[in-house]
Order: sequence, then C-alpha cells, then structure tokens
Amino acid sequence: MKIFKFIAIMLVLAGSWASCNKNTLDESNIDMSKIDFSNIDDLHAQPLPVIQKCVEGEWKWIAYSTYGFIGLWYPTNTFINITNDSVVVTGDDNLNEAFSYSWEKKKTSAKLANYTTYVMWNNEQHSGEWFFDSIQNDTLVVLNDKINSGGYNDSYLFLRIK
Repeated sequence: MKIFKFIAIMLVLAGSWASCNKNTLDESNIDMSKIDFSNIDDLHAQPLPVIQKCVEGEWKWIAYSTYGFIGLWYPTNTFINITNDSVVVTGDDNLNEAFSYSWEKKKTSAKLANYTTYVMWNNEQHSGEWFFDSIQNDTLVVLNDKINSGGYNDSYLFLRIK
C-alpha cells in the first residue's frame, strides 16, 4: 500500500514539474522578424530579448521629468549610447555618466508603473538604474528605478537616432 502512495505522489510531482516547464516562456524561441521594435506599448511586459533589441542603440535625451510627469525639462544636447553591456551618457546638461549593466527581473517600485519587468542593473552602483515602459515612433519611455524625494520615479524620453 505504501508503494502505491509513493508512486501516486511521484506522479503528481512529475506532472506538476512538467506542466510548469510547458508554461514557462522559452525566450530563445521568439520570432524577432515579426516585431515592430519602434512601436511597443507594453515594452515592460516583453521578454528580455525584445527589450534588449528595443533599447540598444544611440539616443537623444529629449525630456526629463521628476515627481511623476511634472517638473519637465528638456536637455539640449545630451546623447545616450546603449550597447549590450554598457551605457554612456554625454552632453552639455551635466547628465554625463557611464556604467556597465546587467539585467535583473524585479518588481518595480514605481507609483505610476507598478509591475514586474527587467531592470537595467548598474553594476558599479549595485542598484537598479532604468526600466523601460514603452516605445512609440522610436521614442523610448524610461523610468528610473530609484524613488526620488517626492516618492516618484524620475521619467525620461529618449529619441532613437541610430
């Protein structure tokens, strides 16, 4: 009788394990040829390869907002180069920085964008840097992973130039 209970438990566990594996998204099997990388409303909900393809490249920093979407200002001559493992920001607006990054999937702390997504992880600061909400007509909506003094995430708009 004990052997039947043991076999039943093993079958249940094996079935549970197999069903979990079938439901897991295999990000290596994404057909990237069918995706319009310049227009994705829910970029934050996409698999990592799609997010990476959307954000890598050269960008002009066109807007910076604090406290949600108020306090908007427009950098005049700031550019961002995002490669597969580093970010370099250069320009006239004192936003200059460079860092290497990796990706970490985590729940964001944003009041206006509360979801789980891939966060660009700043390897030098050991903290989340940016996460990416959407892209429309090659304009990328970016949120800072850190909460500012007003309790919001700073938000940015980057325009693709290459």
